[in-house]
Amino acid sequence: MSKSSTTSSALSISRLLKKGSRLACAGRSSDACRGRGRLPVLKGASPLFQPTVRLWIAIAAGAILIAAAPARAGEAEWKTLNAQAQTHLQRGDLGQSLLFAREALREAAATFGEYHLSTASSLDTLGTVLTLSGKSDEAEIYYRRALTITEKLAGPGSAAAAVALFNLGSVLTRREVAAEAEQMHRRALAIFEKTYGESDRRTAAALHGVGSALLAQGKLAPAVAYLRRALAVKEKIFGSDSLTTAHTLKNLALALQHLGKKDEADAMRARAARIYK
Repeated sequence: MSKSSTTSSALSISRLLKKGSRLACAGRSSDACRGRGRLPVLKGASPLFQPTVRLWIAIAAGAILIAAAPARAGEAEWKTLNAQAQTHLQRGDLGQSLLFAREALREAAATFGEYHLSTASSLDTLGTVLTLSGKSDEAEIYYRRALTITEKLAGPGSAAAAVALFNLGSVLTRREVAAEAEQMHRRALAIFEKTYGESDRRTAAALHGVGSALLAQGKLAPAVAYLRRALAVKEKIFGSDSLTTAHTLKNLALALQHLGKKDEADAMRARAARIYK
C-alpha cells in the first residue's frame, strides 16, 4: 500500500469509526455488556450515543476508587450531587445529568481541593456525560485533568489510572487524534494485563481500544491482530451475542474489508448485524 493510499485509507476509516463507534465495556459486568436488556433513550443526546449509555455508565461508576476518609463539610452535598448526576445519566436525561455533574465538580473542588480522588471522580463523570452529549472536545479537557490527578495520587501504574487512560484514549479516538489514542490505550492495556490478566473485560476493552486506534490510522494488519484478541476475550467472557462483542466484530469487519478480505469481513458484519437486531 502506497503512502498516499494509506493516508486516504486512514482518513476514511477514521470517519467511519466516528460515525458508528460504540464504546467497549471496561467497567462492571452489566446486563448491557452481556447484550441483555433495553437501553434508555437519551434526552438531548446525539443518536450516535443512544445504544451505549450503560457501557459508559459502567466505566464511570468504577473509574476512580476513593479511599475511606473522615467526613468533611460539603462531602454529603457532593455525594448527593454526584448521585443525582449518575441517576439522571442512567435515566437517559443528559441535560439534567450535565447540570448535576458540573455542580458536583464545583462542590468537590471546594470541599476536597483540586488534587483529590473525589475531584478526579467528578471530572471523570463530567467527561462521560459530555462525551455522551456529543461534546468530545470539552470531555477531553476533563479526562486529561482526571488522569493527571489520578496518576499523581493513585500512581501511574494503578488500576484507577488505567481506567482514566482508557477513557481519554476513547475520546481521542472519537476526536480522530488516533496516534495519541493508541498510546493511551497501550498504557491502559499494560496495566490491565498486569493487574487483571489477559482474560478480563478491562483487558478486552483496552485491546479493542488499541485496535480501533490503529484502524483509525490505517494500520490495518496490527489493527486486525488486536481486534481478534479483543474478540476472543469478549466471546469468552460475555458470549458470542453480546453488544460489546458486536462492537468488536463491526470494527474487525471494517479492518478486514480494507485489507481486501471481503468474505471474512462480510461474515463478521453479518454476525454483528444479527446481534444489533
